[in-house]
Amino acid sequence: MTDQDLTHQLVEQVTQASKRNQHLQITAGGSKQFYPYQLSDGLDTQPLDVSQHVGIIDYEPSELYITARCGTALRQIEDTLAEHNQMLAFEPPAFSDQATIGGTVACGLSGPRRPYAGACRDAILGVNIINGLGEYLSFGGQVMKNVAGYDVSRAMCGALGTLGVIAQITLKVIPIPKQETTICLDCDMSGALKQLINLTQTSTPISASYYEADQLFLRLALTDKELEAWLLKHSAKMIEQEDFWKQIKEQQCDFFNTQQPLWRCSLPMASPALDIDGDIACEWNGGLHWYKSHDDNKKIIAAAEKVGGTARLFRYPCSDTQSSMSPALMSLHQKIKQAFDPKGLLNPGQLDPAL
Repeated sequence: MTDQDLTHQLVEQVTQASKRNQHLQITAGGSKQFYPYQLSDGLDTQPLDVSQHVGIIDYEPSELYITARCGTALRQIEDTLAEHNQMLAFEPPAFSDQATIGGTVACGLSGPRRPYAGACRDAILGVNIINGLGEYLSFGGQVMKNVAGYDVSRAMCGALGTLGVIAQITLKVIPIPKQETTICLDCDMSGALKQLINLTQTSTPISASYYEADQLFLRLALTDKELEAWLLKHSAKMIEQEDFWKQIKEQQCDFFNTQQPLWRCSLPMASPALDIDGDIACEWNGGLHWYKSHDDNKKIIAAAEKVGGTARLFRYPCSDTQSSMSPALMSLHQKIKQAFDPKGLLNPGQLDPAL
């Protein structure tokens, strides 16, 4: 089957589903099935498998972009980029070798480099999608442009397939840094936040941060001489573990090895710990908090909203699953959903139980 046939097949499947008012669940590698909310109960939902829609369509190392079909393995893309000493700036977590680039963008998750090199959505240059009516639509291109209006291509990031089936996507890439070193400082959370705030006010080239159990880990791009002086000044030590940041982004370290409900709280930078019972870890200059907690869902969501953030149950759902969106945000999501999937057929309930 040719590439055009594969695309036409997906379009036809969605078109026929639209005619029958058939709900669809988009599937591929299944590496992040733990993350979205469960599909809405009581719906007759059929799978839409995009795992065969694969291949790198265009890659120009000198132009710093790559275009691939949705079912292409994330590992294949990263290996291809590495051959040219390049990478995806947002260091996407995979959680499995079966992770695909379409699922990566649909989930919108970013790794340790996110606050310093941009989020997943910042890397998106263009997408081709199939909307809920079976229409094949193209947005964006291969270069970053300053244009008026809503950036539709980036709206697909984090939408969990509720706005359209991502058929192919173009992402910008960056060179792999020549030298980075991970260091560790002993401090409590207050001291860690103070250290992170101070770093943002200097020219210290930081590309990752992680705090847990009275230890702050930083990834710095310093020369050997600069590093030696920095370690001495801050009474810090080097971490020799080469895959440290991979373990953080893939949640392979001990903190994430838990059966407790795991909450992901996106907060203003350098936010102190929320009033939540349980263990905490922080990334992104204190802007991303992870909580292992059995606290009431409403309490956790309210605690995040109180400081201008959001909370989402990330892993091991509780029985009391509820919307974590404010009424204003929910209204906006519903309007966008109506524009792209007016019948509400694509991944119902996965972004939020109310969608």
